[in-house]
Amino acid sequence: MMRKLKKLCVSLLIALAVSIVPVMSVLGFDMPDPDRPVSLTMTLKSQGDEVRYASGAEITLYKVAACEISGGAVRYTLTGDYASSKISLEGKITQSMIDDLVKYTDEHGISGITKKTDNGGKIIFDGLENGVYLVSATSLPEGFTSFVPFMYFLPYFDEDTSEWVYDGVAEPKISYYPPVKVTVKKVWNDDGKSRPESVKIELSNEDGVYETVKLNSANNWQYEWTNMRADKKWSVKEIDVPADYKATYASSGFDFTVTNTSQLVQTGQVSWPVPVMVFAGAFLICAGILIKLPGKRKDEE
Repeated sequence: MMRKLKKLCVSLLIALAVSIVPVMSVLGFDMPDPDRPVSLTMTLKSQGDEVRYASGAEITLYKVAACEISGGAVRYTLTGDYASSKISLEGKITQSMIDDLVKYTDEHGISGITKKTDNGGKIIFDGLENGVYLVSATSLPEGFTSFVPFMYFLPYFDEDTSEWVYDGVAEPKISYYPPVKVTVKKVWNDDGKSRPESVKIELSNEDGVYETVKLNSANNWQYEWTNMRADKKWSVKEIDVPADYKATYASSGFDFTVTNTSQLVQTGQVSWPVPVMVFAGAFLICAGILIKLPGKRKDEE
């Protein structure tokens, strides 16, 4: 009797294991179709009251992992390009992990699918294979910045509808900064006699030296850069400050002033009479003493 009961239990367990996928389907937990094409549609636009669409932005998709159905479960297997990246797709994916993956992609020269946004900032990647994709901006139009790379699972399970979504939609965060004008002006604090014919000014930001320009009387000792990125930290520096001069810097927004002060500044008073007057004074004192001496001796007699 016990032996028959054991056989019955084993048979029930086998039947349950075999039928688990159909049961999940009945309960609304369908497995995704690994052969069904997927797509990702994105719209790139600035945040805030005045919306601007990033037209002509180049966005690249890199396939990081493939989507597979195994044992009634969805699994993601890293592609050959990312097999040694050591990224785990099982737990929570952080922005730090994504940034490391972007760096890995650049260092290993991995290629992806690149497309450009239209005039409305829209871009569609269709006919894609199931999997996990890294989304990154290859280039952005003038004034747009701060595109944050992200990862997208296709398809993904929508808990609200209890369905697998094969056509994803995303609106990446992106910022727009109107181009600005950067100016530099040279001011001289001297008598003009030892002033050089020109000076070199270096414009830099956090990425390094942007450009070096020459200031002279022909350009009125000033220069202007147009259509510059407002999100950059601009600064100026004078190269090879002339001897006997000290350079000081001042700024107001994106307008810079470099003042060269001579270390031998003239005050406007002529200096040559000073030694003459000292000598004349000494002479008069001595002469006065000599004049008084004979009279003093005569009084003493």
